[in-house]
This record gives sequence, structure tokens and C-alpha cells, in this order.
Amino acid sequence: MEFALENLYSVEKDVDSVFGAVFGVNWTDVNKTSVMKCDKTALTSLVLSAVSVLGKSKEMLRSAAICVEKLKQEQIENQKTMLNLQEELLKSKDEQVEVVQKTVETEIRSFSDAVSVKKGCEGRMTSTQVKAAVKS
Repeated sequence: MEFALENLYSVEKDVDSVFGAVFGVNWTDVNKTSVMKCDKTALTSLVLSAVSVLGKSKEMLRSAAICVEKLKQEQIENQKTMLNLQEELLKSKDEQVEVVQKTVETEIRSFSDAVSVKKGCEGRMTSTQVKAAVKS
């Protein structure tokens, strides 16, 4: 019996119907007194039904355990994939940071060089001259 909600509901229905037929109550309400009131035929029916339900339950539990193990393996694989993707993202971000750093260093040197050349010529730069140096 495969683990599925339909099968679980079926087993629950079997349990409820057996106890309802034998004791006239829900299985949670069965007690020693209600069992002592039953005759041999009713108890035999109960035992046979209980064996059937236990067999179905055992099969369902085994199937559920297999499903859980498959889900665990899938989870592990998904986590490995996630880690690999995060590593790729970090590498990409590091590369982008390096490009920005190189660009900033180059531009600062260019600006610094332009300022020192202009400053040496005239002594003091105007805002127009700074803007022109930055554009070049």
C-alpha cells in the first residue's frame, strides 16, 4: 500500500468501522468494560480486522519511510545546488568589485594627473577647468 492521504483515510475508515461495528463507539472510547461486554464472535472479528489494519499500516509506514528518504536526498541535492549557485554569485560579485576598483583607481589617477598638470601651469584651477579635466 503506497503512502498517500487517500490510503491513510481508508485505513482510518476501516478502524472506525470495525470499532463502531463491534463496540458501537469510536475507537478512542473503547475501554475494558466495553471489551468485556463483547462475545467471542465479535472479538474474533475485531482481532481479524485489527490484523488487516495493522498490515496495511505497516505497508503504509514502509512506503512513507521511503518517501521521506527520497525527500531527504532531494533536499540535500537542492542544498548542494544552492551552495554552488551562491559560490558562482559571489565570484561574479567579486569580479564586478575588481572591475569597479580598477576603474576608480584609473579615473582617480587621471583626475589627479590632470589637476597637477593644470595646477602647475596656472597655480589655481577654476571649477570649469576641473570639469574639463574630469571629462578628458
